[in-house]
Amino acid sequence: MSLIEQLTVVSLVGILASIPIVTGGSDRHQLQLDASARRLQSGLDRARSIARREQTACGVSLSEEGFAAPDEGGLLGSLPACPGLGMALQEAFEQGPIELSTNLPPVLRFTANGLLLDGGIAVLSHQHSAKARCLVVSLPLGVSRIGFYQAPLPSDGGRLRSSRCLPDVASG
Repeated sequence: MSLIEQLTVVSLVGILASIPIVTGGSDRHQLQLDASARRLQSGLDRARSIARREQTACGVSLSEEGFAAPDEGGLLGSLPACPGLGMALQEAFEQGPIELSTNLPPVLRFTANGLLLDGGIAVLSHQHSAKARCLVVSLPLGVSRIGFYQAPLPSDGGRLRSSRCLPDVASG
């Protein structure tokens, strides 16, 4: 084999080896968003279950870190925090921050029978992913759906719209 042939083979192997790295990174970020969206829905379901199990109304705060007990000033009247609902939106070892945009209130309120009293939309985005995941909480029953947000995220003061959170469509 001549030197030119060897250089050609080495360069082709290098190009082929770099392809999975490029696509793997964007897939990993999308998987992070998918997992965070499932954790968001799971946190809401868990708070519902806690309120129903304890037979008491309760509240929980949602931030980019995840679900937590609201600050004392954030609780309305005698509404207690939902017990045992510390839940992160992403694992500590995951790469890159998940950003949360939402029009949900600072404290989400649940009735003693597990109904969510507050509605809105939460959009999860990642700086290295073109797609954003969204979760819509509709009233009166607090039914939620996960989808992809079909518009750029609004900047300073813009409104999130639940009509832009389109459900996942299975390709087939």
